[in-house]
Amino acid sequence: MGALCPAKVESLALTALRIGYARVSTQKTAQDISIEGQQDQLRAAGCSEVIVERASAYSGKHRPGWERLWSLVAAGEVSEVMVVDQSRLSRSGDDLDFLEACTLKGVKVITLTGGPIETETVGGFITAGVLSVMNRAQSKLIGAKVRDGIKRRRASGHYACSRVPFGYRVTDGKVEPDPESWAAARRMFDELIAAEMNVTGWIKASGQRRSATGIKRWLDHPMLRGAVLSTWGQVEPLISWQEWEQAKRLRQSRSCLKGRTAGNVRLLTGLVKCQGCAVNLHHAKDGKTIRLKCKSPFCRFYGKSIKADKAKADVVKELRQAAMAMASLASLPPRQEPTEAIEIRARLAQLQELSADGVPGLEAAIAAQQEQLSTFAFVPSGPRRSELAVLFAEPGTLECATDEELRAVIIEFVAAIRFTGSPVAVEVTLR
Repeated sequence: MGALCPAKVESLALTALRIGYARVSTQKTAQDISIEGQQDQLRAAGCSEVIVERASAYSGKHRPGWERLWSLVAAGEVSEVMVVDQSRLSRSGDDLDFLEACTLKGVKVITLTGGPIETETVGGFITAGVLSVMNRAQSKLIGAKVRDGIKRRRASGHYACSRVPFGYRVTDGKVEPDPESWAAARRMFDELIAAEMNVTGWIKASGQRRSATGIKRWLDHPMLRGAVLSTWGQVEPLISWQEWEQAKRLRQSRSCLKGRTAGNVRLLTGLVKCQGCAVNLHHAKDGKTIRLKCKSPFCRFYGKSIKADKAKADVVKELRQAAMAMASLASLPPRQEPTEAIEIRARLAQLQELSADGVPGLEAAIAAQQEQLSTFAFVPSGPRRSELAVLFAEPGTLECATDEELRAVIIEFVAAIRFTGSPVAVEVTLR
């Protein structure tokens, strides 16, 4: 074989060091033609390799291809970088940094639409900077138009929801109750409430082929309370805020029962907290007597207790005293909660979720929303509360109820039961 001439060797070496960079903004198949066209043009221009990227150059997200191109330039492994247009490099302003790095490394940057880009001269730097600003401004303009379009569509009732929870559907871009599953969704919620949010037990009893995790996510979906894409009041709610809070209380009450068998769950298990240490009291046997006892060694009420029957009697007494007032409210027509109160509840729920996720410094904002919500004198009067209120007014109803029946009533109507160290009384706060 004949030896290659020096000019041919140099040409092959330069070709081997010529890298192309092709990019489109999304993973959508509609941009396949664009990315394939860029690759074809760059290979035809003599690139030995084309780095392909499908990511936005404006949002600041991680771009592996862009980082690899930087590393090749920094390592001196490339002599030329080719792109179809400067906007393919970046729309975030960091294309200028890349161009200056190429200048320092002696790497040529060539665009197929405009020729070489250089930043070594003042004129070249200004030209590259103007193009960079124009590309960035164009992205901002496109983003503003998209947001304006979304805002206008939402104002007309259209929401781009790819998935909606059980009970809803999307018709012509609008979220609405699904007539085929709405009644079943409402029935499922009512059955879960009746089961005290024992999701696993309800699945077994109903024979539904659903997962406990899926049902819990369904219960927490804001759309069930009338929210579409964080905007409240955009669709008919499947459940009210009061019902959601009731479900939340039931689920929280069940969290303290983890690891316990049904036989170990008593009337007040997990419902009586010690005022000194804020820990739930433990059931302890004293002969044939069951007592509720503080077992936290660091608490000032450590070792002190109250009879479980006495605590039960105090709770029933408070419910009895409120029964007549509740019964009088039962005759009132159902009222809708004010829109402002619903919005405050929505903000409060979001703040509480963020706080639960570990976001610090939200205590003051949560307290402010709770104080603002307390100014609304709204008393829900749904069928469940009305029937129970009338029932409470009947002598002997609460006293003769089973522990299971009374426990459901306590979870629904009692906000807190606190042990103050006294062996003869507990503090009971109703909702």
